[in-house]
Amino acid sequence: MEVIQKEKCLIARDGSGNLIPVEVTLETHPDKPKVMMTPLTKGEFQEIVNVPNKEDELIRLHIKDPSFTEDEFKHIKPVMYGAFKMALLSLTTDVSQKDIQSSTSKALLETIEAKKKSTQAKVD
Repeated sequence: MEVIQKEKCLIARDGSGNLIPVEVTLETHPDKPKVMMTPLTKGEFQEIVNVPNKEDELIRLHIKDPSFTEDEFKHIKPVMYGAFKMALLSLTTDVSQKDIQSSTSKALLETIEAKKKSTQAKVD
């Protein structure tokens, strides 16, 4: 078994310490357009999970080309928002966009089923 190389464990940065943008295909968008994005850092990943209302800002800031102002991002089409979110999570976690979408859909369906059972139990 080969020992993993350190570079595969680190987020790519330039000589100034800035994250290096990567071209990413928006696999969950019907047209599969490409964008330039930087991955979330470990701290930002924790924020996106734990801090309410931080998700929009972090997604917007990590899309490098095209870039969006805060006001423009408030009016982003839902299909684009979902595609940007899946692409950013995929880039950050090294999990395919399709796998993230699938596991998210599965978790949502399980939550809906649990709520249905809970509601039914209250009725009975």
